[in-house]
Amino acid sequence: FRQDGRTVEALKGVSFTVGRGETVALVGESGSGKSVTALSTVALLPDSAEVGGSVRYEGREMVGAPAAELRRVRGNDISFIFQEPMTSLNPLHTIERQIGESLAFHQGLAGEAARVRI
Repeated sequence: FRQDGRTVEALKGVSFTVGRGETVALVGESGSGKSVTALSTVALLPDSAEVGGSVRYEGREMVGAPAAELRRVRGNDISFIFQEPMTSLNPLHTIERQIGESLAFHQGLAGEAARVRI
C-alpha cells in the first residue's frame, strides 16, 4: 500500500489452495493480514494497493481480470462473511432482503426463487 509517500508491505509469501466445495476460515491476530488476503482474492483492495503475484480461480487469473469476470465470481462462486456483521449488514433491513439483493445482482434471482436459496 502507498501511505504517506512510502510503500508499506502488508503481505509477503502468502500461498494456499482451496479445493472445490471447501470452506476456508482465515484466522489470526489483529493486523496479521487476514482481510488483505481475503480481499485480494477477488480484487477488492483499495486503489492504493500494489498487488503482485497471482490469484488463480478454476484455472483463470484473477489479478488484472476484467471487471465483468470479477463480478461473476464475486457472490456467485466466492463469498465472504466479514468479522463485524454490523459493518456489513444494515440493521434497518431484514437479512432476507439484504441477501436477496445479492442473489438478484449476482444470480438474477428474485421473489420465491431467491427466498428458496436464502
